[in-house]
Amino acid sequence: MAARGAHITPTVEIKPSLFEVLAADSLNNTFYPAIKRVVDFLATVKPTVFGGLVRYYDELYMLFNGLVQGYYLQRHGGSLAEVFYGLTRQSVRNKTFTRRDRNWSFVVLVVVPYALRILETRINRWKDDCENGKTVAAEKQLVVRLMPYVKAVHESLKLVHYVMYLAGASEVHSPSLRVLRLALTYQAEEEESWSFADVFQGKTRVAVMLSTALLRWLELSAFFLQFIEWWQTEANIGDLSKLPTPEAPDLDVNAAKYSNVCPICLQKYIIPTAVSVSGYVYCYRCIVTHLQKESRCPVTKYPATINDLIRLYMDDDD
Repeated sequence: MAARGAHITPTVEIKPSLFEVLAADSLNNTFYPAIKRVVDFLATVKPTVFGGLVRYYDELYMLFNGLVQGYYLQRHGGSLAEVFYGLTRQSVRNKTFTRRDRNWSFVVLVVVPYALRILETRINRWKDDCENGKTVAAEKQLVVRLMPYVKAVHESLKLVHYVMYLAGASEVHSPSLRVLRLALTYQAEEEESWSFADVFQGKTRVAVMLSTALLRWLELSAFFLQFIEWWQTEANIGDLSKLPTPEAPDLDVNAAKYSNVCPICLQKYIIPTAVSVSGYVYCYRCIVTHLQKESRCPVTKYPATINDLIRLYMDDDD
């Protein structure tokens, strides 16, 4: 705020530093994985209650992200992460933020990330099929081969934009904002202070009070999610393995029913493979085929993917 002090006239535009715009981008990219860790933890504690959140996480997150980003674009002219750092969007041509700019910003902030995640999931599935020797259409194989180059080009464009922005040769710091013809600038200072006395006297609208409370709650949540991301990266959450090992749960009815046989084909295991989220052992081919269709353990119905499989080596293995 000192940079916009009394000696600077209101007509002078001060471009945000590269640190500020990158911090906003980093915070925006933190929301998805940080919230997913919370959802994964809840699903681990109560799989029957929160298991569906894991299965439909991308769709639920898009809905949540759409509500939040739509609110901030409508009221503050920027995404939650940008407003958190005191930034807002404006056109590089006429220094305004029109309804058209808001709608396209919503598409780039909400719809495009969801579509890219779905596409990346499918590409990873096609890649696994190629590595496992399965038949994959030629156009899908081409997409799998081209994707690393597409990502490299995108990262190179981002780096070029960062350098140009830092050197003062561009008002825009990212390729997505360049496509939208928008740039980030400092948000105009707005004071929406209120007290409970103002509320009782009718001087403050309830909508203003709720809007301010929502803003503070989301900002606090953003800080909390950043802390989770830091804890995962820096504090090494893997150290939880040093805690005392809990006792094994009691065997259920299915444990005796499927003793030494695959619960799917009901035959002796062929390449025994365990599902880590449930502990049940299957034939490798049986469980992989099932997870590709259902994405959950056949016995317990816990959410599971191919990444949750563990190869077991029995005494009679060669």
